[in-house]
Amino acid sequence: MSALFLYLLRSGACLAAFYVFYRLFLMKDTNFALNRAFLMGSAALSLLLPLARVPSPFIKTVTYSPSPALPIAAEAASVARSAPVLEPGAVLLAVYAAGAGLFLLLVLVRIGRLAYMAGRCGCERHRGLKVVLCGRAGESFSFFNFVFLDRANIPAGDLDRILAHELAHVRQFHSFDILLSEILTVIQWFNPFVWPYRRSLRETHEYLADRAVIAQGCGLARYRLLIVEQHVGGRLLELASSFRTSQIKRRITMLSKPETKGLARWKPLLILPLALVFVLAFAESRTVVVPEGQEAVKPTPVVEATPAAEAAPVVEPTEEEMVKALKEKFAHLQEMKAKNTETLEKLNQKLEGTTDPEVKEKLRADIKEHEIMGLQIGAKERMLHMKKLEFVLNKETNLEKKAQLEEKLKQLKMETDEYMKKLEALGGKTIVHKEKKVEKN
Repeated sequence: MSALFLYLLRSGACLAAFYVFYRLFLMKDTNFALNRAFLMGSAALSLLLPLARVPSPFIKTVTYSPSPALPIAAEAASVARSAPVLEPGAVLLAVYAAGAGLFLLLVLVRIGRLAYMAGRCGCERHRGLKVVLCGRAGESFSFFNFVFLDRANIPAGDLDRILAHELAHVRQFHSFDILLSEILTVIQWFNPFVWPYRRSLRETHEYLADRAVIAQGCGLARYRLLIVEQHVGGRLLELASSFRTSQIKRRITMLSKPETKGLARWKPLLILPLALVFVLAFAESRTVVVPEGQEAVKPTPVVEATPAAEAAPVVEPTEEEMVKALKEKFAHLQEMKAKNTETLEKLNQKLEGTTDPEVKEKLRADIKEHEIMGLQIGAKERMLHMKKLEFVLNKETNLEKKAQLEEKLKQLKMETDEYMKKLEALGGKTIVHKEKKVEKN
């Protein structure tokens, strides 16, 4: 659940940054084809960049192995949670799913309305287009190669210009852009930037279609008048490419502006470094595993010894500090052992109570994992006992007691080796431990 919300937030941040860049630097340019490519690339990258799994070249996380405490504690906590709890994340997920479902339903309803109109009114072939005569007042619009219009409200001399406009939409595949923007809206319905993004994309479609009609020889003054006449038509079906999608003043202004030239026309390519910034921002921290007991050694500058430095005493931990540290480690291991044992009991109970082969296989794998964890904890306990005995042995002066401690150390060493063999037999990760030589007095 948290992964879904993180993806949505990252995707929304990408779309917001790309659209702000478009508004600041590209919106007033007349290089409409590259502007369209920028907007479409923004939508695609906003959906795909958060899914990239790239190791960060700058951030790393150091972990020490083995560290069984965290998985055991997490597993035990998840198994021990029996009473259902209404979490805020579940409420947010329900709200998000309801919003996405509503907007998806609206898209399907619009497609259904277009299909119903095409089936009820019938189609006529004209210049490679399927023309649907709606029979009611409204502006012309297209969806893929279907053109919907009310021929009764269109002067005969302007029909070819309107169809040329819609043919430009069809040939430039603007309906695919609209469908992608609808999918983006369903996913990012909560993002305030998704709505102006959709309007800007459709405005760009209109600029491209207008430019195509003018390129075919239509007079600029007559075409401006036609835009005004069509602008007072009926309500727009939002899923379609319409003759009056953008505001009339902006469309007429863009028709009069010269095409952007020089280096300024390549500004949309700046989406590539923007995308790289997001890839680095979303990159995952590199995990560096360091064997337990080893620490990174930093080079230290050579300093000449002074009398004060030579006389500085080396502070060693006292016996009480050593005993206290060992007790804390023992207590932590005991807590881990108890949780692991409790988890094993619950997994075994689940295994006895199920007949599903797939569930049984998964439970057996979980049981094996916790059995390995238990062996690792047992080996770790004995290694701590050995460390404690070595500490006591170094301070013991009684020969008889020293012999007893050495015998105990030998027994613990044998038990630890036995645990290691069992771990190897189960395929678990063994714990590397170093033997310390004990000098005999």
